[in-house]
Amino acid sequence: MAKKFFPILVLAVFFAGTLAAQEREQEAAPAGLFSAGVGGLIGGDFGGGAEGNADVVSMKFTTPYFGGGAYAFFDAKYAEFSLAFYGGGGKFKQTMEYGGTSQTGEVDSSITNFNIGLLGKYPFAINDKLALFPLLGIDYSICLSAKRDEKEYKNKDGNDASGDFSALWFKFGGGGDFSLTEKVYLRLEALYGIRLANKAEADMEDIIKARVQGVDIKTKTLLGHGLTVKLGVGYSF
Repeated sequence: MAKKFFPILVLAVFFAGTLAAQEREQEAAPAGLFSAGVGGLIGGDFGGGAEGNADVVSMKFTTPYFGGGAYAFFDAKYAEFSLAFYGGGGKFKQTMEYGGTSQTGEVDSSITNFNIGLLGKYPFAINDKLALFPLLGIDYSICLSAKRDEKEYKNKDGNDASGDFSALWFKFGGGGDFSLTEKVYLRLEALYGIRLANKAEADMEDIIKARVQGVDIKTKTLLGHGLTVKLGVGYSF
């Protein structure tokens, strides 16, 4: 239980620190404290899925995907709020090993997400043109559509359930702003994320247990993680 609350504690400490810094430097903050912008992104989930292992048999589902999309952001110097629309695809794989033999099946899959993100940041001015900043925050990925072989994903009960792939991400990384004019700037960010297991992965554990009967098999979800790179154009108010 403590492990589940540790990332939230880290975020709380980070945001408390940045808010305190903001209060100390509020009088010295530049006129362009607020800004907004739009841009594009690429990234994906390099992990995810579930597996089960026993003495004589093992079974694994993996669900990687990669793609890109567009995003909009609102910046308040020490925090960035973003909305993104993302589409990606990959090959979901099922592997079963039994008695020294292995069977593998792949299916073409696609996923469409709407993401809501909040990141804390602390900018450091390198010169008049360039500022760099570390990033730490959360991102909730709402799955709008998940397809396998161009058919909507169905859960273990046979119902359409693309939303079962929705998940909460914890992200960290860094970025930079490069001023093009007094008010217009380019923003580049790179974020690595780790997410909580989603409902679809919990169903995969149940499917493994149902398919491998008569054996004491131990199941677990696989870590979902991935890299996101964003490039946008912002305008200071």
